[in-house]
Amino acid sequence: MSDYIVKGLAHIGIMAEDPRKCAEFYVEKLGFRHFYEKELGQMTLSFVENGGCVIEFVQKGPVPVPGTVDHIALEVMGIEALVAELKAAGVEFESENINHMADFFPNGVKNIFFKGPAGERIELFDYSR
Repeated sequence: MSDYIVKGLAHIGIMAEDPRKCAEFYVEKLGFRHFYEKELGQMTLSFVENGGCVIEFVQKGPVPVPGTVDHIALEVMGIEALVAELKAAGVEFESENINHMADFFPNGVKNIFFKGPAGERIELFDYSR
């Protein structure tokens, strides 16, 4: 038995010139609920959800192609064990260490990014909402 669980999709990160405007559209026109927003230096993140679908609108500097999927985030428990196993299997991560943001969401978040076999950007996202 492993020391981690991949629970499924946490969210899809979409590049946006104006994350707040995008979130408002999803709330007003599509019945989503806006549940979290965060400024991280030059980056703005805005999260909306409806049922099991969570979308994170991401603005981090000039957006080359608005609407482009920046990443898919997998919700995990036990991120440290999973990262160690992936590193042992030769997976290369964008950063050496797992990022811990204690002030992100009510209970904090641990995350790290890497590329999948098709070049897709994958985020491991360990949190309690």
